Amino acid sequence: MPLHKDLFKTVAELKAANTPFAIATVIQVEGSSSGKLGDKAIYNEAGERILGWVGGACVENRVAATARETYLDGTPRIINIDLDSDTMEMGIPCGGKMAVIVEPQLSAPVLLIRGMGRVTEVLAQLGDLLNYRVMVQTSAEEAERYPGAEQVITEPLDIEDLDFPVDYFVLGTHHRDDDKVSLKALQMGIPYVAVVASKKKTGIIIDYLKEKGATDEQLQQFHAPAGLDLKAKAAEEIALAIMSEIVMHRNGGSGKSMQLAAS
Repeated sequence: MPLHKDLFKTVAELKAANTPFAIATVIQVEGSSSGKLGDKAIYNEAGERILGWVGGACVENRVAATARETYLDGTPRIINIDLDSDTMEMGIPCGGKMAVIVEPQLSAPVLLIRGMGRVTEVLAQLGDLLNYRVMVQTSAEEAERYPGAEQVITEPLDIEDLDFPVDYFVLGTHHRDDDKVSLKALQMGIPYVAVVASKKKTGIIIDYLKEKGATDEQLQQFHAPAGLDLKAKAAEEIALAIMSEIVMHRNGGSGKSMQLAAS
């Protein structure tokens, strides 16, 4: 259908722009209904219909309200609508029933990785695999090592000069200014700031953060040495440990084994 062709084009554009949206689809129709099986519509965060059609104004209002709800927890919802109403609660009675599924498509979180080396390369690969928007700040000589990254920054930009929001920030290579960059990232409100560091360096950075007035909340958002305790040794294992901690942070996990978490 031409309409669906335009709709799928809009979906692709929204995804490319990392703009959240919800897509509603008529999945069941009984009796008479203005919306037909397979009809689709796209809604923005405010519940405003961007494109498409799933039914009359009364149905649209229900779907729009549900679309707004789905943004709160990212969970799809199914609406069962009775159009056989004599009280006009749903507008003009159509004499039928329909079901609509509303599926939210939330913005992908941004993972910024600063550094070079095998740990950062694998971390970028894992982030891409898990549908994070991966941004890498590295040297020009290393840029080609990150084919899955959405953007590779080779200029010496300060973190406050970046033109995109950051959800997860990992300093993957030892720099003399890791303490200062960590403090600035925390002050900017980045919820997860991690440094690949030894326990000794971690202590030095934490002392610096405290000296500069980092709050308890900011210190809780600081993760060093980066990653979960997997007793990781190889670079690939270290990257896995860091990505596991990021996933845990994003989903509110405990970090325990599933066996202990279930008990």
